[in-house]
Amino acid sequence: MDDVLDTWFSSALWPFAILGWPASAKVSAGKPEKTDLETYYPTQVLSTARDIINLWIARMIFSSEEFLGKPPFTDVIIHATILATSGKRMSKSLGTGIDPMTLIEKYGADATRFGLIWQAMGGQDIHWAEEHVLAGKKFANKIWNASRFVINFSSTEKSSRGDAATQNILSEFEAVKRSVSTKIDQYEFGQALHDLYDFFWKRFCDEYLKAAKLNMSQETEETLRYILIDFLKLLHPFMPHITEKIWEYAPHGRKKMLMIEEWPKR
Repeated sequence: MDDVLDTWFSSALWPFAILGWPASAKVSAGKPEKTDLETYYPTQVLSTARDIINLWIARMIFSSEEFLGKPPFTDVIIHATILATSGKRMSKSLGTGIDPMTLIEKYGADATRFGLIWQAMGGQDIHWAEEHVLAGKKFANKIWNASRFVINFSSTEKSSRGDAATQNILSEFEAVKRSVSTKIDQYEFGQALHDLYDFFWKRFCDEYLKAAKLNMSQETEETLRYILIDFLKLLHPFMPHITEKIWEYAPHGRKKMLMIEEWPKR
């Protein structure tokens, strides 16, 4: 048929066609409210695999330049391709694919997200390894138990000792906040998750929580709660379900959901 476009060319209209184009591009001058096209276009980030850069990404760019005179987005992330354990591409027809619902039922949604992001350390293709999803489940369990300890922690000493352990953990946590925020800005999601994991498991849980049992001061209580609150904010984009649930019980004095909280200050 003469009126059928090539699938990639028609898909190239997607960034602006979903916002009401072309009708929304003909807004009369002086109209008080903005159209969706005016409000949300151009977008900011597009994530894609390298094999459709020429097929789709390039077409979206030159279509937008042709019809609207501007690029459709400012940043393009070329993410890694997840391969089967054998190194071959996952394929439904070959039976080499993995149903994410199976992983979610076995380990949980947060653990599945963790396993994927944990392996995404750059643009290099990933050989799938289920062990990282299991590690995500163990991490979720660690977060839950540590959070229960912090939430139920009650100081028995009113005086502040100003101990070195507290000063050290706070200093390290501030460095982690800066590092994670910077890496997310640079789309280095795997690296950011590694930073959060290492700090929480090795420094916060294995060292500071154990020390807190011997130092029941008010300063320790305030430090534990401060770190937990901001840690939940930092981890939320990676493991949204468990962090949102813990937020319901966390001692923060707020009622709104974690997902609309402000990002921690660097």
